[in-house]
Amino acid sequence: MSRLLFVILIAVILATGGCATGPPQLTSAQQPNPRQPEPEKAEESEEEPPSDEEDPLVYRLLAAPEYLWRGFAYPFKRLSIFYERVALLERALDFFLNEERTGGVFPRFSLGGALSSGIGFTAFHDNLFKQQKKVRVSYLIAVRGNQTADFSYTDPAVLGSRFKVGTNLLFLDFDEGQFFLGGNRAAEGDLTKFDLEQISWDVKVSRPVVGNLRASLLGRFFHADAGGGRSPPTPATVSGIGTSIDAFEVSPGVLYDTRDSEFRPSTGWLFDSGFTFTEQVDGRQFRYLGYWADVQRYIPVFRGNRVLLLRAYLAKLDSLNDRSIPFYELNLLDLNHGLRGFERGRWRGEGALLFNVEWRYPVWEQIEGSIFFDEGQVFNDFRDLNTRTFRYSAGGGFRFVTKRKFSFRVQVAASEDGILGLLKGDLEFSTGRGPAAGGF
Repeated sequence: MSRLLFVILIAVILATGGCATGPPQLTSAQQPNPRQPEPEKAEESEEEPPSDEEDPLVYRLLAAPEYLWRGFAYPFKRLSIFYERVALLERALDFFLNEERTGGVFPRFSLGGALSSGIGFTAFHDNLFKQQKKVRVSYLIAVRGNQTADFSYTDPAVLGSRFKVGTNLLFLDFDEGQFFLGGNRAAEGDLTKFDLEQISWDVKVSRPVVGNLRASLLGRFFHADAGGGRSPPTPATVSGIGTSIDAFEVSPGVLYDTRDSEFRPSTGWLFDSGFTFTEQVDGRQFRYLGYWADVQRYIPVFRGNRVLLLRAYLAKLDSLNDRSIPFYELNLLDLNHGLRGFERGRWRGEGALLFNVEWRYPVWEQIEGSIFFDEGQVFNDFRDLNTRTFRYSAGGGFRFVTKRKFSFRVQVAASEDGILGLLKGDLEFSTGRGPAAGGF
């Protein structure tokens, strides 16, 4: 029954996009009168957009699913129209933000986040001292006592220079985190629990190199205490359990970004890559090197108002000098890290390989539909990679977003483990590893 409901939801998502973007109907007053001479057409300065008949066959095939089951999706269409007609998002912004829309306090929420479900708030200002400096304070409390708080500050042009500096202070309290034993072959029955308290502070300095290419250097210090947790506890044999460590990290990186929008891109490339070196302060147990590459391509199709997203992501950690890597720093694949059909903490390993394909289409002015397919696997050695161990998830949903602001997303995804629903206030595909990555 759950799979049938999922199929129906996907069809509704597809149909909603088609209903909201279909051609308008003429009223009786607008119908041409055959008895009256047809008025002369004014000379047009621009060419008319191509009709459906002139579109390539492949575009019409790609758009066909959006027009299925119109009658079934009609209530959703009316809801979308009502949402825009009453300017629901703008009215909400009037309540939570200042008149200039540069600062305010708004509620924060998560369903299926890294801390599970939770609520909280975010206070921010994006034009501090009228110099485009940004400051943000957030807090989220989740079920089972999990909570997080963070403070960030960004200066886009330090003392008028081309250097951009950002700093972030994070507090994390996992009273009941999830760890699955077995890496890429972990079964649902291999679930264990752990406790984690972590304080992390980082400073990142970046500067444009040439064109859209930017180089950066990040320094990070963190303190972490990890315990076995409640039943079933994570075994003490897992690296990092029952330890308290202080460590620092240095991470140089490069970013190439030609997207036309950070929040609702319709075209362009994103390439993010770098290295990390992490050393425990006393050097007794943990020392490791990491590297990653994230490539995203946004392709406008069907007259440019649909977007095909293709993404590939690879990350790897390697221990150094016979030291080890704490389990909470390992790479993750789950609903917060690219495989949206799997619960939090589902796949964890030294390496992660991930591919995402997503089709985004307009539903209404500030509502965007999406259909996606994810596949990936974690591994400890590149020799472990093979086509048989890929994990798959697929689904769809809605994104409430503009070119300059992201509000939230509602998505449903299915996998071999079942069906999951997400209600999140962060963007997809946040790059990073460990429990603090992937948004809250």
